[in-house]
Amino acid sequence: MTKHPEPDVRHYGHAHAASIRELLLDVHDEVYEGVDDPLAPREAFARFVDGWSGKEGFACVVAYDEDEPVGYAYGAPLTSATTWWTKVVPAPPPEFTAETGLRTFALSELMVRTPWRGTGASRLIHDELLCGRPEDRVTLLVHKDHVKVRALYEGWGYELVGEVVPFDGAPVLCTMVLALHGADESARA
Repeated sequence: MTKHPEPDVRHYGHAHAASIRELLLDVHDEVYEGVDDPLAPREAFARFVDGWSGKEGFACVVAYDEDEPVGYAYGAPLTSATTWWTKVVPAPPPEFTAETGLRTFALSELMVRTPWRGTGASRLIHDELLCGRPEDRVTLLVHKDHVKVRALYEGWGYELVGEVVPFDGAPVLCTMVLALHGADESARA
């Protein structure tokens, strides 16, 4: 395994979305090359990038090894109008799913390019994105069949809430939640 220096992590927000769009798509294309997934095609994924980066609370971190992108993570807070929890089975109780825009940060994407996998880059990127977040918790979706990825998130403290198929043609995804700042998640599903 090639030893890599600690990546330089840069933070971006909604105002930077246009300037990092192609980078996000290019890294995605490389990571998902040859993968049979409904979100693998660039055009399909671009809709998600545009949707998330169009949110006022959009936050993104990109790690670089010199000028070479290592990977990135991005997401945004869930608002009171979110449908994030609507199709989760078993249905979490209303006190768990009530959103204010300050309660839950949704981590939409976390990906690391192959040369930097197994180096701790994914954890660094994850933690940088969430560092200083004001929300009480973070949620994410992971393919049910990606057992190693689910185990990685569980090792970071995420807990399974349920399963969801968020749209027609999507795979079964596991909905996971991690409490931030030692938040008491007394309204657990």
